[in-house]
Amino acid sequence: MKELYETSSGAGEVSASALKTPREGNNLFITIFKTMGLFMLSQIFTCILMVVYIAVYGLETTTETNGFSFTFDIGNGTFDKDLILIMLFSEIFIVIIFILYAKFRDRLSLREIGFVTKKMPTTYISGVLGAILSMAAISGLCLLTGAFTIEKTSFSGKYMLLFAIGWLIQGLAEEVMCRGYLMTRIARRYSMPTAIITNSIVFALLHIFNPSGITPLAFINLCLYGIFASLMFLYSKNIWLCAGFHSIWNMVQGNVLGIPVSGVRVPSVFSTTFNEQLSFINGGSFGLEGGIGATAVLVLGSALLLLLIKNRK
Repeated sequence: MKELYETSSGAGEVSASALKTPREGNNLFITIFKTMGLFMLSQIFTCILMVVYIAVYGLETTTETNGFSFTFDIGNGTFDKDLILIMLFSEIFIVIIFILYAKFRDRLSLREIGFVTKKMPTTYISGVLGAILSMAAISGLCLLTGAFTIEKTSFSGKYMLLFAIGWLIQGLAEEVMCRGYLMTRIARRYSMPTAIITNSIVFALLHIFNPSGITPLAFINLCLYGIFASLMFLYSKNIWLCAGFHSIWNMVQGNVLGIPVSGVRVPSVFSTTFNEQLSFINGGSFGLEGGIGATAVLVLGSALLLLLIKNRK
């Protein structure tokens, strides 16, 4: 385990200067502040697109009020599907802004924030398969315990393709921000455990205002996911493994199984009915990330990655 507690750890091939040069870079809180500032900047573009969409397509004239109305149930995590797609596709601004800032302000190459081309397709596919297996394990637990039931429903193939592209963008964006940028910037000056724990907490905090509310277990699971994704980044030495896992985790959970993705409902192939008395297993209105099934998978996955990293060393 010693190698994980050194700044010059196994991710050196990803970010030679970022992870091999101790005591350089910004203060921890300045780094977090910069990251959140860049994230908020990207959200300005998202808000603009959402406002334009609502103004053009989401406003309906009503004879009763002689005005306009746009309705969606935030408390239940239900949004217009086109609005969700806009939010997913607009995550590309996160990728662009962080790449530009890293390149022109921090003088970093794409490789230094995880964009390594070597074995990119196979690494990404490994993340995809890992997410499918993880979702299958968690869903299997829920089905065996009666935590939920699944029914077939109808879903447009066109929207499935659009959501697939949207999740690919969204998963990559959050990994670039939290693992590719934030984790490597902190590891430049502090220890790797500090970098992993900090970026994982920030990742969890980004979800606390999601619809349907967040439970203590859901917050813990989001932190565990951040640790798990950080270890994937360290093990693979690039952004693709954790990006592929992240995107397909969300897509399978939301558009295939019909389960809320961190509290947000999306159109799906199947319809899932939760047993409210077993919400500690199925995660309740927040989705599987709020249940102990996700806890078990993330803990076991992190332990496996730690073992693989240690054995490689």
